[in-house]
Amino acid sequence: MNAIAPLGSDISAAKYREMSFHPVLSALHNSPWFAGFPHHALASLSLTASLSSFGKRQRVLCEGRWLGAAILVVKGSLRAIRRTDNARELTLETFCAGNLIADAALTPDGSISGHGLVAAETSLLLFIPRAEFLSLVGSLPQAALALVRDMERRLRFVKLLAAGLATSDVENRLYRLLYNLARDEGEDSADGKVIPCLPTQLDLASRVGARRETVSRIVADLARKQVLSLDGRRLTLAPRFFEIAKCAGIA
Repeated sequence: MNAIAPLGSDISAAKYREMSFHPVLSALHNSPWFAGFPHHALASLSLTASLSSFGKRQRVLCEGRWLGAAILVVKGSLRAIRRTDNARELTLETFCAGNLIADAALTPDGSISGHGLVAAETSLLLFIPRAEFLSLVGSLPQAALALVRDMERRLRFVKLLAAGLATSDVENRLYRLLYNLARDEGEDSADGKVIPCLPTQLDLASRVGARRETVSRIVADLARKQVLSLDGRRLTLAPRFFEIAKCAGIA
């Protein structure tokens, strides 16, 4: 028994050293999506994956061996965009740190729907070649299940958005979005609930199916009524916000 304990400690120490010298492996282990997978599977994946950084509003292009790659957002956030006929940029979906974008890996031509991905802020991305990602999904049942759950979560969001567009006005949809952000990402404070890094107004507008100017006007009006306060990207929702949300059937 005494001989086994040091051996286990050596293995743990070796694993820690391996991760510390391999940023890609560390990113995989620290990701909510990949964290529960076997170390040997992630170590193998790390041999072909690659980290890249992108500046704010920089377009993410996947060419050559990266065409069809799965993308893990390590830091920052991305927007999946579509450009309208009048050149407006519509955000179809937002991906935050920890999210995996596997759409291209699952399509025959390796493309992403819409007109591509744009960094919403300075972001660090991990690219996993399509063949290696599909091999992982095929060999690990938990990977396939995680992928199904991820797609179900995204589909649920689309259904909620479609229902909101059909049954409520812009202000109610914005209320619901802010309420969900506060529930999922909010921090308690003496003044209410704080969302530390609010999406841009363009992103908010895209999520609720409205123009940025409309969202800006509603946010300014709510600030005048002291329902919320905005300091840069830090948004504080006052207790009154949640009272209104409850009366509207949102909470």
